[in-house]
Amino acid sequence: MVLKRTLIIGGGEGAHYVFHTLTSRATSEYQIIGLLDDCSDVKLNKIPRFGGLNQLKEVVRTEDIECVLLAIPSLEHTKRKQILDTCISLQIETQVLPILQDIFAGKEKIAMRPVAYQDIIERDEFELDYQKVARMVNSKTILVTGAGGSIGSEITRQIMRGNPRKLILLGHGEASIYNIHRELKKAHPDVELVPCIADIQNKERLTAVFETHRPDIVYHAAAHKHVPLMEENSSEAIANNAQGTWNLAEVANKFNVDKFVMISTDKAVKPTTVMGASKRVAEKIVQLFNQMSQTHFCVVRFGNVLGSRGSVVPLFHDQICNGEPVTLTHPDMERYFMTIPEASKLVIQASMLTVGGEIFVLDMGEPIKILDVIHKLIDLTGQKRETVSIEFIGIRKGEKVQEELFENHEEKPVLIFDKIFVGEDNPHPAELVDIQLLLDNYMGFTEQERKEQLFRLVELDWRYEKI
Repeated sequence: MVLKRTLIIGGGEGAHYVFHTLTSRATSEYQIIGLLDDCSDVKLNKIPRFGGLNQLKEVVRTEDIECVLLAIPSLEHTKRKQILDTCISLQIETQVLPILQDIFAGKEKIAMRPVAYQDIIERDEFELDYQKVARMVNSKTILVTGAGGSIGSEITRQIMRGNPRKLILLGHGEASIYNIHRELKKAHPDVELVPCIADIQNKERLTAVFETHRPDIVYHAAAHKHVPLMEENSSEAIANNAQGTWNLAEVANKFNVDKFVMISTDKAVKPTTVMGASKRVAEKIVQLFNQMSQTHFCVVRFGNVLGSRGSVVPLFHDQICNGEPVTLTHPDMERYFMTIPEASKLVIQASMLTVGGEIFVLDMGEPIKILDVIHKLIDLTGQKRETVSIEFIGIRKGEKVQEELFENHEEKPVLIFDKIFVGEDNPHPAELVDIQLLLDNYMGFTEQERKEQLFRLVELDWRYEKI
């Protein structure tokens, strides 16, 4: 077997772990040629140090390197990105040790893995002030819906760093709630955790949960968000995204919850799909309840989240790694992207800023061409772009080439905190009646009638004057 000429980046504990792991395997496919580290006196067995991190491009070329192993889990984000960008430009196979916080959180093992979609995000991530989080949640009971999902589970991890009095993990799927409960209990044995299997479509069950635990803050992350599936299952989109949000808002109001934070999507802006329209109706419900409640209701809206359930990018990654054609609807398709941890941190930050009624919109940076994401993923697997087939399968019904973050009628957005905008929009109280009529009658409609009524509610943005 011909071994790959391999360069290790790093000379610390991570690099030693990688070196000894690879050299102890009888079937290892890597030949360690040398290492790069900014510290000139590092030693890694008898492996030569070729220089500092800024010499990566030169060393790859002069030493005929075929594979790069990034083995500095504590490396600062900007430097990590620079190294990965260089590897992309060299179109060389690249593997990484996970960053420390992912190892500590139990989300990744201490082992090399191929570069994934999370590694190529082109932005510095937002950092929470956990002392402020602690002041908000320390003596409070927090409830998270969809707590077993990608966003909901990450919100629970971030909230736990503030040491809440009690955290209620509410979700419909027992396996996912079991897993996040087990993870958090192990990491935070002193915090009271309540795994709660409940469906937000069941108002009686929600009422019992709120009556028992009396939550102070609710983060509402439960939702159906798979666009093509909801296009074919509009009744479920309305039941979960709209009726479920109404149920939660009504119960939160009844039990005098202090803050209610609903997580939304850029697909709710000028929606062209059932999923987007159902989430836009949910936004309206939250803002309308804010007008008549002592609870501070708000919405946090953002775009695609890398690695979340329903995101298409993991599919691209799997297709590339499995040698399958990569399927993309249109070559000009663009989306906003951020990582799960950053989105979750910004949701919590927004909850510390709300005074009620806001639609917070997270600064997603510049939209990214999906085709560019695919090309970067190909480069970092060490494959040549020309060897990976990309099939353009056509835009799906209702799909946009570019997404937007604000409605036309929303006031000019204002940056009120680092990476957080707020758009002013107050739905007319009469819309509450229209929404209730849909929720009371949608199951009696045909599929076409249901969609017509749903989109009619979205168009109320233009039928009623703002208040």
